[in-house]
Amino acid sequence: MLKSILMTMDPRPGRRRRWGIYVLLGAVAVSSVGEAMMVVAVPWFVLQTTGSVAQTGILVALGAVASGAVGFVSGPLVDRWGFRATAVLSYAVGGIGAACIPVMHALDMLNFPTLAALVVAANVLDIPASAAVTGLVPELAEDAGMPLERGNALLSGVHQVAQLCGPPLGGAAVALLGVADVLLIDAVACLAAAALILGWLTAGRARPAGRPAAPYLSELRSGLRTLREHRLLRTVAASGTAFNGLDSGLAGVVLVTYAYQHLGSATSLGILLTAFGLGAVAGTVGYAVVGHRLGARRVYLGSGLAVALLIGALAALPSLPVGAALLALLGAFAAPVGPVRTGVLQRSVPREQYGRVTAAVDTAGLVAVPLGASLTVVMVGAVGLRPAIVTLACGYLLVVACCWAAPALRGMHADQHS
Repeated sequence: MLKSILMTMDPRPGRRRRWGIYVLLGAVAVSSVGEAMMVVAVPWFVLQTTGSVAQTGILVALGAVASGAVGFVSGPLVDRWGFRATAVLSYAVGGIGAACIPVMHALDMLNFPTLAALVVAANVLDIPASAAVTGLVPELAEDAGMPLERGNALLSGVHQVAQLCGPPLGGAAVALLGVADVLLIDAVACLAAAALILGWLTAGRARPAGRPAAPYLSELRSGLRTLREHRLLRTVAASGTAFNGLDSGLAGVVLVTYAYQHLGSATSLGILLTAFGLGAVAGTVGYAVVGHRLGARRVYLGSGLAVALLIGALAALPSLPVGAALLALLGAFAAPVGPVRTGVLQRSVPREQYGRVTAAVDTAGLVAVPLGASLTVVMVGAVGLRPAIVTLACGYLLVVACCWAAPALRGMHADQHS
């Protein structure tokens, strides 16, 4: 009798858990669009209320610095609190910070230090939120019967679509509704994401501790030690940081200079960035469909090589249609790199250390962005645009060659099928 009952039981997770991955993607989509709109709204609000370009730059830089600093030290807390609680807290704090800006301004209680504190609050938990969300994906993808590669690609695609659509929507909303309403929209979006995760998801709860938690600094050091001693993690983190620096030089300096000096208009820059964004979405969709059938190492190295060759082709400084086509291909080939890296972290990092290791990797990648852009500015000024593009392409080739030669990266395939 017992045997017959067991045989008739449905071994699959309940419907609530099977739909968890889609609820998470929906929550991330809502919050990401709101945050992308805020990229337009916050600088516009500061200029509108202070009239100071310098103060606008200070606030933007302050938000980025605070996000990186808090992101690095918050990793052990992500592991202690659990992915679900961290995601809810991060979105809630961001939403409350965004909502307080127009409310306090309407009450005539908003001076510059208060505004700076609120902008920091709205951005300070970005890295913990990212670590928590990617930490939720493996369990939710397994519940849905979805390959992990597809779950990571869909998450990446949601971010890419938000970055593509959010700023134009933000600009239109500022023109139609006013900047204060756009900040409130972002607040509602973040709070809605927090409510969705809190009300629906059961995955990612903090696991009961079998023994007292280690001291905070000990936990932080253990994550860094894992990153240092695990050869595959170390290689992927170092190459990802290098790619981030090169990417920032390309997007933030080279494309702007190319559009300004050789194509002659800001519209051209918009077309180039849109082509890249559309290509990235297409590449992400393709990886979501077939990525689990491909070797992670082959995708990682092949994407890097293709990106290097396409950037080298930009050194010819082609016309706008050709440049847009190259950028679309560049976006498509670059798109799988992020999901592959995330998959390596999810499979290789012990669950109890995932937050601290991922936060450290993301912080290193964030630090590389201003460094790469600054070095590219110096290089363009010193040798000109065309040699700078060739140098960037060689930089990508060098990173790919080092990855190809690294024995640790050969473990990607075994890790993917473990």
